[in-house]
Amino acid sequence: MLIATLNALQKNAGVSSVSPGSIARAFAEAIHSEINDLYNSLKVSIEQSNLSTASGINLDMIGTLYNVQRRTISSELVPERVTANIEFYLNTTHSSTVIIPKGTLVYNDTAAFSSTQYQYELNSDVVISAGNTRAYGSVKAKFPDNSITASRNTLVKHNYISPPGIIIYCNNPKEVYSSLNSESDDNYRRRIISGIRGSASGTSESIRFAVLSVKGVKDVKIREASLGIGTCDIVVVPETQSGISMMSQLAYEKIKLIKPVGINVNLRIATKKLVDVSATLTLREGTTAALSTAVQSQARIFLNRYLNSMTIGDSISIGEIERQMKLSSELVMSVTVGNLKVDNRNIPNKDYRLSDDRSYMAAGVLSLFSVIMGA
Repeated sequence: MLIATLNALQKNAGVSSVSPGSIARAFAEAIHSEINDLYNSLKVSIEQSNLSTASGINLDMIGTLYNVQRRTISSELVPERVTANIEFYLNTTHSSTVIIPKGTLVYNDTAAFSSTQYQYELNSDVVISAGNTRAYGSVKAKFPDNSITASRNTLVKHNYISPPGIIIYCNNPKEVYSSLNSESDDNYRRRIISGIRGSASGTSESIRFAVLSVKGVKDVKIREASLGIGTCDIVVVPETQSGISMMSQLAYEKIKLIKPVGINVNLRIATKKLVDVSATLTLREGTTAALSTAVQSQARIFLNRYLNSMTIGDSISIGEIERQMKLSSELVMSVTVGNLKVDNRNIPNKDYRLSDDRSYMAAGVLSLFSVIMGA
């Protein structure tokens, strides 16, 4: 746009001096700086008014239009949300250990004046050992508004002064919630998209979303004509095992309001089948015993999060199990899965899916061991 303006000044206004430092160019650059801010402001406004890109409070307002409210999750899942929700990494390895102290502030990037910057505070020290380039930590919101959610890959600024010779970056690999028991933006967005179909009574979508509105329900699967015409099975996947005794009754009360006349509904809670994993982590040469223990704990957190994301019909991927544990720390050079059990039965070390459509898999006993290269 700046080039087009300068060309128009030369062609239409007879202005010959448009090189850097000229008065005409200074005026054009000043105008286009404001136009650039206007376009950035317009971009943000469009993104936050579009269902596919809106986040936080803006997504809540869109959901209100469709009469779909954001849900809350079980309190037992909160610790898993805040663990390793921020990553600090270096542009190159450093000869000394780098410690990002507790209380360091992390911010979202503000590319335009219309963006609001939010502060998040580091809960504890993050230690990047000498020779490593990244480490994970935990941040929490430092503002009172509980409706703000930091989308993935948006917290990329911090106020820590990097040591000489290196640059420290940060990023959030998962959403960071100001309200820790709030439903994620991605899950909420999927429910809004299906809200119109779910608003009608008597459809499978309406029954599914009615049950999903019950607190503690993670997923719902519907098997139509399970015992012939006029019957259906509704299988509920709970977030946790707490409160499961009342979940069937609460879900059925929701179903009674919208189910078609003459349909026999069989409601049941899905059976949880535990996945036990035994694996060996090969760590970088020179890793201390204390650091080795810390790496095992971090790898267990990442693996636990992956396995607990399973629902009915999902399959376990050996490659993803290895990837999650390698992602937990760059000290992990390789991962060998030694033994895999589902519901206390040994299964081959390959991708696996339950044949039962009334059960789901979740993390069981995770036995992780480590060996150090060269030791």
